Amino acid sequence: AAGQYENYATVVGYDGDNEFSDNDPSHYYGAAPDIDIEKSTNGADADNPTGPFVAEGDPVTWEYVVTNVGNVTLTDVTVTDDQLEDAEIDCGEGAGNVIADMEPDEVVTCQATGTAVAGQYANEATVEGEYGETTVTDSDPSHYFGSQGGIDIEKATNGEDADTPTGPFVAVGPSDNVTWDYVVTNPGNVALSGVVVTDDN
Repeated sequence: AAGQYENYATVVGYDGDNEFSDNDPSHYYGAAPDIDIEKSTNGADADNPTGPFVAEGDPVTWEYVVTNVGNVTLTDVTVTDDQLEDAEIDCGEGAGNVIADMEPDEVVTCQATGTAVAGQYANEATVEGEYGETTVTDSDPSHYFGSQGGIDIEKATNGEDADTPTGPFVAVGPSDNVTWDYVVTNPGNVALSGVVVTDDN
C-alpha cells in the first residue's frame, strides 16, 4: 500500500500454567512516485482548440506547472515541448528545462515565450522524473489560434476596374446609366463584424 505502513507480530507460549509472550513491530514505506504537468497559453488552460485568439506576430507565453503528486522525492525532472527547443524552456533554477529534485507536493512553474503564427497552433508539454529505476511521466496539450485580420475592397465602374483615369467613357445624360460594383473580401482567417461600405460621392 502507498505510504507508511506498520504492523505488530505477537507470540504467546505456555509452560504449564505459565504464559510467555513477546511482540515486535515492523514497517515499510510504500513508494508511489507520480508527477503532473499543466500547460497554459497566455494564461488559458487551452487543452482543446481553438484556445485563445492571438494576433499574428504578437507574443505568446506558455507556462508549465509541474507538481510532484507522488509521495517520494523525484530527481532529474525534465520538461520538454514538442514544438520548442529545450533551451527555450526556463524552470528558474539555472538549469534550463531541468528541475534537479522535487519533494512530494512541491510545485515548480516553468515558462517559455514565442511569437504567434497565423492559424491553429498546437503543442504538447511532457515532464519526466526519476525515482530510482522508475521513470514517471505526464503530458498536457495546449492551443492557440493565430488571428490574421484583413479586408479588401475592389470597386468597378460599369464592369471596369478603373483605378486610374480616364476610366470607361459614358454618355452624359439619362440615356446611359453608371453602375458601380464593390467586391468586399475578407482575406484573413477570422470573422469580421460591422463591415460597412461607403463612397465619398
